[in-house]
Amino acid sequence: MSAVHRDSYLVRNENSEVPAELAGSFVYSAESSIDLPSVGDWALVQYHNADTFAIIHGLLPRKSFLRRKTPGKKIDYQMIAVNIDFALIVQACDFDFNLRRLERYLVMVNEGHIEPILLLTKSDLVSPEELEQKIWEVRQANIKCTVLPLSNVTGSGVDHVRQLLEPGKTYCLVGSSGVGKTTLLNHIIGRDLFETNDVRASDGKGKHTTTQRQLIVLDHGPMLIDTPGMRELGNIGVSSGLEESFAD
Repeated sequence: MSAVHRDSYLVRNENSEVPAELAGSFVYSAESSIDLPSVGDWALVQYHNADTFAIIHGLLPRKSFLRRKTPGKKIDYQMIAVNIDFALIVQACDFDFNLRRLERYLVMVNEGHIEPILLLTKSDLVSPEELEQKIWEVRQANIKCTVLPLSNVTGSGVDHVRQLLEPGKTYCLVGSSGVGKTTLLNHIIGRDLFETNDVRASDGKGKHTTTQRQLIVLDHGPMLIDTPGMRELGNIGVSSGLEESFAD
């Protein structure tokens, strides 16, 4: 599954990407929205109209997942993406840097059996000493994951991110609006494939440039999933990821 819209889907095979809909029997058998296709799912489909349209009949078992609690008191979850190997957690070095939010992201990705990598964007907006201080704060919080600073303006660190991406692996970009996820994605791809928006100078917050989850296959084999900015993670309601997120 390469994209999920409100009422339709895009599926990708080795040759092409085509629109798809759910078979009625599949919808009937789904117990909740969690059971419906998400970006990253491997689907069982039947092609029609000279392979220009597909009907989704089922999904293969998922090896990992990224989900968050939906708003409200009822405990329910929204699936963000599945079958992810690495979550690229993006925080900006300016207004967006927040250890508590980072901790919630780490619990979320570890609960879904995903390896986290922290990307600190907008490193050009802080001094080298301030950047070192932020990395020190991450380590002092006993957060155990790879930390990479980068700047979408100067290009510093972008090559390091590109070198991390292994053929056959799936990576998911997560973070708040305005931290530079889509700009970074354009840099990795090597062209401005996706639209970006400016952020407010007063608080560094941005608009939701990415409005849907989508999977992109890079030329050298890795797969990248871009997600809309998450303004609020809420009570994620998980505990199994706590120990894995932090060092002893």
